[in-house]
Amino acid sequence: MSEKTLLMVEASGIQDYIFGSNKLALNIGASELVRRATEDWVEALTTPAQRVYTGGGNAMLLFETELEAEDVARQLTRRALEEAPGLQLLVARQTFHEGQLRQTHQKLREKLAQRKRDRHPSTPLLGLGVTAACVYTGAPAVDVQEGQLLSAEVRAKLGATEDGKAHLREQLRQITDDYEFVYDFNDFGTKGESSYLAVIHTDGNRMGERIEALTGATDDAYAAALRAFSDSVKTAAGIALNSTVNLLLQNIVEAEDENGKVIKTIAGRVPCPEKGGVIHLPFRPLVFGGDDVTFVCEGRLGLALAAHYLRVFSAQSLSDKQLAHARAGIAVVKSHYPFSRAYKLAEDLAATARAYIKEARTPCTALDWHFAVGGLVLPLKEVRKREYEVPAGKLLLRPLALTPVANDGSSWETFTNIMAEFNGDVWAGKRNKLKALREALREGPQAVERFLAVYGDRQELPEIKALPSMAKQGWQGQRCGYFDAIEALDFFIPLEETQ
Repeated sequence: MSEKTLLMVEASGIQDYIFGSNKLALNIGASELVRRATEDWVEALTTPAQRVYTGGGNAMLLFETELEAEDVARQLTRRALEEAPGLQLLVARQTFHEGQLRQTHQKLREKLAQRKRDRHPSTPLLGLGVTAACVYTGAPAVDVQEGQLLSAEVRAKLGATEDGKAHLREQLRQITDDYEFVYDFNDFGTKGESSYLAVIHTDGNRMGERIEALTGATDDAYAAALRAFSDSVKTAAGIALNSTVNLLLQNIVEAEDENGKVIKTIAGRVPCPEKGGVIHLPFRPLVFGGDDVTFVCEGRLGLALAAHYLRVFSAQSLSDKQLAHARAGIAVVKSHYPFSRAYKLAEDLAATARAYIKEARTPCTALDWHFAVGGLVLPLKEVRKREYEVPAGKLLLRPLALTPVANDGSSWETFTNIMAEFNGDVWAGKRNKLKALREALREGPQAVERFLAVYGDRQELPEIKALPSMAKQGWQGQRCGYFDAIEALDFFIPLEETQ
């Protein structure tokens, strides 16, 4: 019986490697190096027949002999050490008999997952004798660029930045020479109005389970099913990302700045910085190409862009004939907030959306967010308990479903309808009134009834169809229906979606 060897590669420690710096150029370069390692370098060492899939920080390869697999693993990891210092690649391989590819694949996935859990953090040699420290990492410097001492890792990331920009433009061809993406965190935000950026992390739902469910009558058929599933995820994510950029472009209008100068803006409120005659969109994808996507944008655009991306992604069917449901976490933070912590917060928020989806027990797409206006020191769970739980119950409806899963009001549609009401004639410009409502909501249903009696423009709040008591009491059971929207008033700009 003939044998083959399965080799799997996975980039590990992505959070620290890509998101560990507040210099956007380093994040871009790091993301490009991860892409190269699991796509370009793998493809340079193998033939199409050997590749089951590559990309998204992973690769799965098939070889006729274990010696071939070992040689590719050695060359790939050596290249990563030389050209991407600091990038950790986990590699696992296993030989199997014909007809056992599916079982071997599942075992190797478990082996990689266990290896990630058991992996001891590497302790780099910080230097011998007299050394100078990198200005970004504190590691030994190996180069000087523009008067700055750089470590090998930082030099590699900066060296990959331009290629990372070029790769992004290849994926988003609607960006003409008149436009560019923001490449400096200082360009996010509006001086004197808003100095926040949003970190959006999205991930596909149940992708591991869906991969485990793939079958094939033969090893070749199973490999083809894996390849088709991987390609369909890439296609769905690419369509969603392109649609999100199109949404930005569709909402570009001219407006006057504080000096009366006509400038390009998003929705008339978020300026697009102009440098050298090129308009910079306040948006930047950092990780893309699979179901795990991360992008950053001006803080007030985060909710609308995340919702649009999720809606487009989850409307598509993957190769297994099921919709590509996903979840997202949106962390809105000060533009100089430590980026690694902002990304971790976005991950934690995506995890709360995942828990909501799991509890719903039906396929759906959901998102959650947090406005870290004063910084975030405590874990998200503790902040939620301390700040958003009162004697009457929970102030938040979120996480919210993009596709409602139950008649419980926890939907993006409910949120946007309430936002539209609060920005309408009855509430617009009445911040003291909204502030009073916020405090009444904290106190409970009876306080809300007193608020409505005193302020009395209307004797009820915006309607929530699934929760009829909300309009008169602000609460139904132990759930509040309006706190999310009041909190988001300064952090949400709706974007017009044209067909």
